[in-house]
Amino acid sequence: MSNERRFSAVNTKIRVLSSNLLRNNQFIELIQKDSLDSQISYLRDKTIYGEFISRSSSIQEVEVQLVHYILHEFEKLLSFFTDSYKEFFKAVIMRYEIEDLKMYIRVLQRGEDKSKISKGTLVSKSYHTIDFETLNNSATLSELIEKLKGTIYYKSLSPFKLEEGTKILFYMEMNLDRLYFENLFQKAKSLSSEDEELVLKSLGRNIDMLNIQWIYRGIKYYKLIPEELINYTLSNGQVFNYKKIKEMCYSTEEGLKLIVLDTKYKFLFDSGHDIDLFMERRIGRYLYYEFIKDFRRAKMDISLFISYIHLLEYEIRDIISILESKRYNLGLEETQEYLLRKIEGSDEQ
Repeated sequence: MSNERRFSAVNTKIRVLSSNLLRNNQFIELIQKDSLDSQISYLRDKTIYGEFISRSSSIQEVEVQLVHYILHEFEKLLSFFTDSYKEFFKAVIMRYEIEDLKMYIRVLQRGEDKSKISKGTLVSKSYHTIDFETLNNSATLSELIEKLKGTIYYKSLSPFKLEEGTKILFYMEMNLDRLYFENLFQKAKSLSSEDEELVLKSLGRNIDMLNIQWIYRGIKYYKLIPEELINYTLSNGQVFNYKKIKEMCYSTEEGLKLIVLDTKYKFLFDSGHDIDLFMERRIGRYLYYEFIKDFRRAKMDISLFISYIHLLEYEIRDIISILESKRYNLGLEETQEYLLRKIEGSDEQ
């Protein structure tokens, strides 16, 4: 099937759905509400998210409900595809299942109350590839991992069955993230050559960002040796090949900064703002505006779908940041510092 036939109807649908994305004035109105409850009421009564937000929701519940909206949108669009394209988009959804799995792992590792899991599950049963009810009966991390035998996750987590220590959770989550990207790359190979190239470009810049963040934190906070850093980096980045990644992992904190300052990602380290506090925000903001560019120049190809879903995810991330800011009584200007989008004339990246 040609891309023109494959994407004609779905791209029309996406452009209609994208008109529901919030405008800057709506974000300002949301920020200026005088309480968290009034902000949640605004989302419920004045935005497209209303039917998914229940009354008396907490921030955590609203976040889960907004993700449910994303998956609802995903489901609408998934029905337009068959074969390799449907399989690819299912692989995209797998990220939410991984986040659910991480939550189960954290609760067991930390000995927390399991009752909160059912309230925070992101993915409905229709998208599950694993039986979370069975996992919920696990008494130990080792038991949970053993119950994943036969799933895509088992190989990535089985090395940690008998491991202990404070870093074990971090390593398991890194392995799951790596699995996600590796699976996406494999699924992308079955798309048309044009769409494969677009997907790899999009994933490549995301991987570059994640590798920079991981190596920086690994050097500064975890004091990891270079070999450990390399083991948990992601391959298939857009700018950094294996040789450059290895150089970054063997660098000092200052050496890493110098390497990054010589690339298009220099904005991560050349700002006067606090690097550690705003690195994740800068990464998200960079990717947000890259996806806006992708959306605007998309033709009859996969980029409109990919960019729309990411823009929706980033919008929800900004909404949650606004709710969190209200909880800490931050004003308009302070709140904007934590948003991915620029509003009120802000131009800091």
